[in-house]
Amino acid sequence: MRQRVRKISVRLQILIPAGVLALVICALLGLNAYARIKAGMVAMGVQQAEMAANVARAEIDGDLLTAIEEGAEGSAEYELLLTRLREIQEICGIAYLYTLYTDGNGGLFYGIDTDTSSAQAQPGEHADMPYSEFADAFAGKPYVQDYIDETEDGDLISAYLPVWDSSGTVTGILGCDYDASYVADRMGAAARSTVQISVFLFVAAILVLNLIAGKITRRLRKVDKKIYDLVHSEGDLTQKLDISSGDELELIAGNVNKLLEHIRQIMLQISANSDELNQSTGSVVTSLAKAKDSISDVSATMEEMSAAMEETSASLCQVNEAVSGIDSTVVSIAEKATGESRSSAETAKKVQEIYSRAEIDRKDAGRLAEQMSVTVNEKIERSRAVKQIEALTEEIIGITDQTTLLALNANIEAARAGEAGRGFAVVAGEIGSLAANSAKAAEEIQRVSQEVISAVNELAEEAENMIRFMNETAMAGYEKLLRNSSNYQSDVNHLSGIMRQFAEESQELRGNIDNIKEAVESVNIAVEESAKGVVNVTEVASDLTQSMESINEEANGNSTVASQLGAEVGKFKLH
Repeated sequence: MRQRVRKISVRLQILIPAGVLALVICALLGLNAYARIKAGMVAMGVQQAEMAANVARAEIDGDLLTAIEEGAEGSAEYELLLTRLREIQEICGIAYLYTLYTDGNGGLFYGIDTDTSSAQAQPGEHADMPYSEFADAFAGKPYVQDYIDETEDGDLISAYLPVWDSSGTVTGILGCDYDASYVADRMGAAARSTVQISVFLFVAAILVLNLIAGKITRRLRKVDKKIYDLVHSEGDLTQKLDISSGDELELIAGNVNKLLEHIRQIMLQISANSDELNQSTGSVVTSLAKAKDSISDVSATMEEMSAAMEETSASLCQVNEAVSGIDSTVVSIAEKATGESRSSAETAKKVQEIYSRAEIDRKDAGRLAEQMSVTVNEKIERSRAVKQIEALTEEIIGITDQTTLLALNANIEAARAGEAGRGFAVVAGEIGSLAANSAKAAEEIQRVSQEVISAVNELAEEAENMIRFMNETAMAGYEKLLRNSSNYQSDVNHLSGIMRQFAEESQELRGNIDNIKEAVESVNIAVEESAKGVVNVTEVASDLTQSMESINEEANGNSTVASQLGAEVGKFKLH
């Protein structure tokens, strides 16, 4: 449905101010014409009044006028001058014609008055007018009004001319009130004509303006119809306005065509950009799906590494427990060695007593040797449990190798993830470093364990030698104790030195065991920190997965918006 204007149409917007302007122009022209006509008519009336006054003055004899004073009415001079002035009055169309004279003291008096009514002034009658108005005329300067004086006696133009006698003296002045009624009538007629002409010009201007406005509005309606067709052509931007008026409307149509072409180009660009946006959004969704899978793989790898760290921690706990058991055994062995050393010293002191108690001590020695053999064998067997450390360290090395492989896999997955996996690459590097440190610590533990095993083997050999000595030499030669007491004294001293050496080696062994415990605790702490790092990485991977899901949702939303934008652009006809 076509819309109507809300306030005032273009036609009225043109007609109203143009009509007001035409009215003002016509009024100004009329007033100017009337003013010129009035000025011309008044000038003509003034000229006629001056001419009539000059004609009347020419008929007046100044010498005779001198005799016209108070009481001169009825004299021959008075009658002669009155008759001539009345003839001139009638011929020239003068309303009032009269003479004035002064007494020299500023008083004005009538001489001859041509009025035929009862209001006629008699000679010598005082004139109720100020002398100042006629001073120039009495001085010999004519005075003529340059305007029409509208009085109760009619429209008059007054002229005052000096009258000279034969000696050149002003004997009086001639007053001529010229009848300018016909001039006023002609001015009224001119005013009416001016108004009529102005009204005619105004109406003609309105008609011409109406025609011009109508022509402009018809062209505007044509443009409006074209634009209306464009708006209601279901988005057809290929149409154009075809107007060849040769004026501004043609320029407007050309600019509208350029605007339509610009809009069409914009719509084409929007359509192309919406397609590119749709494709880009699809690529983003695909990439996000791949990144999500990669992150899931990284998360699974981190979970495997966490499980491996837990296994490593459990193994280290077992190693720690084993080392603690070995430490207790070594302490017990050291205490035994110290006790045996003291016993050997006491034995050396009691060599002399052996002579008397040889038979009794022989039995005690056999029983003690058997008990010592059992105790030493048990302690040696317990000390050989240190071999378990070597097996545990081999397990640790295997675990570190597995951790290194897991770190390498994490680096590979982080590289696949690109920019999003840089954090995983750093964590994987740290885990690899921890695995390398754990391997070094395990190798150090293995080295120390080998030294401990070597020392235990040497201790076992010494213990076997001692038992062999007790079983073979001591017991077999116990009978020779009395004659070999001096030799036995040296053997006891030798045995005491061996025990001292055994005690010292036990102390060194205890120190090595303490070092092993510290190394195992360090490895355990490192493994626990690695486990925490893996847990943090797993949490970060989980958060990143959620972020990827949010980005995926946003990308899907952008894809929907791009599709909607493409659908909206598709409503326009661009080709």
